[in-house]
Amino acid sequence: MKALVRVDNLMLGPFTKFSIEIPLNSFTFITGSNNSGKSLLLKVLAGVVNVKNKITYDKEIIKSDNDISYISTLTFNYATVLKNIRYPLERLGYEDDKINVLVRDIAKDLKITNLLNKNIKDLNEYEKLRVFLASKVIYNPKLLLLDDPCLFLSPLEKEEFMGLLEQLRTRGITVVVSSSSIEEVIYTINSIVYVLDKGGIVSSGDMLEVLSDDSLLNKIGLELPFMVDLSVKLEYYNLVPKINLSPLGMVEHLWK
Repeated sequence: MKALVRVDNLMLGPFTKFSIEIPLNSFTFITGSNNSGKSLLLKVLAGVVNVKNKITYDKEIIKSDNDISYISTLTFNYATVLKNIRYPLERLGYEDDKINVLVRDIAKDLKITNLLNKNIKDLNEYEKLRVFLASKVIYNPKLLLLDDPCLFLSPLEKEEFMGLLEQLRTRGITVVVSSSSIEEVIYTINSIVYVLDKGGIVSSGDMLEVLSDDSLLNKIGLELPFMVDLSVKLEYYNLVPKINLSPLGMVEHLWK
């Protein structure tokens, strides 16, 4: 797969000769224990931390800072939802009619149409996250980086939010999510997973491949999601053929 952004031999913080590639139009999930370098890596990918000659963007796709959106903390410049979403397009000089169309479309995609006329202070954390995301993707960046976005969300909210990110990926946005909890990876679709520990990649691959190595994940302090942990144990005793993320599917298989 073509790389949208590449880090080569990074020597910074916990990283020693660290290299990673983020494929174009991929959903990449980066997890690891505290101080493993997740947040620092996203800052490097975003260009927030300057590491000359260590990071390479595909110049045909990443042509300016506007092609990269980075979400760490939710900071709003205006009191109303609508103004916060409109502002990036106003700053870029879009005409009002075009702005109205784009606001309508992104509000529908991120399920915030009912929030447009509200004040930020009246929203819950999940609503704020979706509004902030709308303001960061309304101008269709090529690379979207999110640092631990699901920290305060319920399991149902996490599942929906990861689905919204996947929807953005299908629109041509390469998505990179970091998380201190590997649980959230079960809500992603066809994601590439990287597990970091002490500034290095200790595991990588698709979701089920990485989650199957429970001994490694436990060793570095990552707790497996309940259904994954149960599946791994039952698979060891040949009671199930593979990891099953669905409680209902697990019950049906064991019943048979």
